[in-house]
Amino acid sequence: MKVLCAWCVRDGKPAFLREKSPIDDPSETHGLCGDHFTSLSLSVRQVVTPKVWLLSRANDLSWGLTRWVQRQMGRFFSLC
Repeated sequence: MKVLCAWCVRDGKPAFLREKSPIDDPSETHGLCGDHFTSLSLSVRQVVTPKVWLLSRANDLSWGLTRWVQRQMGRFFSLC
């Protein structure tokens, strides 16, 4: 699946954020890019708490780790 920033789509800007499982699924889902997440936080006049920030970064890290493992497994099985 492709993850797109909903607000960037609305504004007609490049909106691709990342891919997520299932990788073979061509459909789209939506989220917010870092800039729009920050502007949303400021517009509601709340400070993004460290817990929210950490959870959003952990999600990015787990996605990156998942993609790395998939690439490594693809290389391994291509040798067999």
